[in-house]
Amino acid sequence: MPANKARHATIVDVAKAANVSVATAGRALGQYGYVRPETRKAVQEAASALHYKKNMAAQSLISGSAKTFGMIVSDISSEFYSNIIKSTVNYCRERGYCILIYDTHESAKIEREALAIFQKHRVDGIIVSPADSRNVDHLREFIDDGGRIVQIDRCIPELNTDTVMLDNREAAFQGVSRLIAAGHRKIAYIGELHEIRPDLLQSIVNKYGRPSRARRAFAPSYQRFMGYLDAHAVAGLPACLDMIGRTGHYSSESAQRAAGRVLMHEPTAMLAADGMMAIGAFRALKTSGMRIPEDVSFVSFDDLDWYQLVDPPVTAIAQPCAQIGEEAARILIQRTEEKIGPVHYEHVRLPGHILMRGSVRAL
Repeated sequence: MPANKARHATIVDVAKAANVSVATAGRALGQYGYVRPETRKAVQEAASALHYKKNMAAQSLISGSAKTFGMIVSDISSEFYSNIIKSTVNYCRERGYCILIYDTHESAKIEREALAIFQKHRVDGIIVSPADSRNVDHLREFIDDGGRIVQIDRCIPELNTDTVMLDNREAAFQGVSRLIAAGHRKIAYIGELHEIRPDLLQSIVNKYGRPSRARRAFAPSYQRFMGYLDAHAVAGLPACLDMIGRTGHYSSESAQRAAGRVLMHEPTAMLAADGMMAIGAFRALKTSGMRIPEDVSFVSFDDLDWYQLVDPPVTAIAQPCAQIGEEAARILIQRTEEKIGPVHYEHVRLPGHILMRGSVRAL
């Protein structure tokens, strides 16, 4: 072992150099408790001169916080989630927090494993987009044990947590209303809609004569479908079952088949519930020989990179991904630093933004 191995500076060294007590140096560097500004500056300058690095394990014992959050998403490769992750990480880093990220691949089993790992690492809280609304015992147990959770995007109403998401219903209402104002009356909807049994879909469409409060739903595709129906009801137009492309399975291939079935009934416009549905619907339009927008106008949720690379570029209902990530991080940091449970949970609903491009025409 080398005899001259460099020794890392300690908090004792910093305190000595700044001519303060170890306790004062700890408060100054840990950003807790009161320290006079000139003293804090002296301590920080001493720490910089000595190349002092915090012992995070010791710091967490002192403050009671690891300053670390877990983040669980269903598909880290998607543009939607990667943009949310980026804004969350940036917001937290600027405030001294770090993020551990876990990709569940839409599996509740993997989500449970991720939660166990985060608990082992004693994270201060978790941001999660749940994989399955029917399998949430692990999340409920975490909450009951005092764990902090902020749900994003796909939020389970039965869990008592803070939530941050797009106002899906209102965003879909605005998008479809824009198509109706452009003269469209046969507007197709392509979405997963796994929360609606196929035998109940016709009943929902036929009875939906006016906007109403739909049951609290987990999946954004269901909420967006309600907005689609709202727009028809407000305009005094009947929604038609033939215009509903229920995929039942979340894949672009399933979306392509659903859109193909709908195209047999000659819609003049089509709304895809998200980027995955858009891929399948766009393929169906192209392979069927339909011209966009001459034959069928096309709108999709999300604003993915490829939307502007195709001809014509796709009109999008963009989600505020950066704001979703920042709001989730803000709430979790606030809950962590308050060190008490919330009197009221925050339920943040953010507006979408319609980006009109060349895929829509007026009739």
